[in-house]
Amino acid sequence: MRRHWLFYMSWTAVFAVGLAGGIAVGEMIRGQNGSGFSWLAAEAGGSLDALEKPYQLVLARTYLCGVKDEEIKQVPHDQLAQALVTYSGWEIIASDPAKLILFKRENDLAPSCKANGYFGLSPDGVLTLFNGLPTDQQVVQTFYRIDTAKMETRLSKDELESLKRGIRVRDLAEYNSVLSTYSEFQADEADS
Repeated sequence: MRRHWLFYMSWTAVFAVGLAGGIAVGEMIRGQNGSGFSWLAAEAGGSLDALEKPYQLVLARTYLCGVKDEEIKQVPHDQLAQALVTYSGWEIIASDPAKLILFKRENDLAPSCKANGYFGLSPDGVLTLFNGLPTDQQVVQTFYRIDTAKMETRLSKDELESLKRGIRVRDLAEYNSVLSTYSEFQADEADS
């Protein structure tokens, strides 16, 4: 146990020293107004002007309803550390000298799903989340095939028609409620 602790502490120290050194070099480059450190930019394949351009921060999200979105923010290099603190719950998935991509799985529905999400049946009998009414066929997410014969024997005609027309979902509770309600009618793989 002690070896693990020492191992993690030594790597933490190396990371901290590297981060501090990188910040110090960055400050020296800015403080020199380009003189004396042009070799550093040349070695990196760019110029000092590239260091002055804003850093591109890409925020990629995936929502429970299957929607993926991306937001791009321009962050000055000297404010990058503060931006990373702001997005501390996000996972770094890629980086290069001009761009950093952060990723987060949202435990919620996407705003577009809340604004216009409807559960319904696809033409082949699969429980589906649509953007708009099922008749528009704008599929957002598919779930499982429904045993419609079993559903017709257990649900009222109104409940069946409601699913065929589309059941509006505005929040995560409604989304989970519909999934839970219709999960008992999931067709077995042998039935498919």
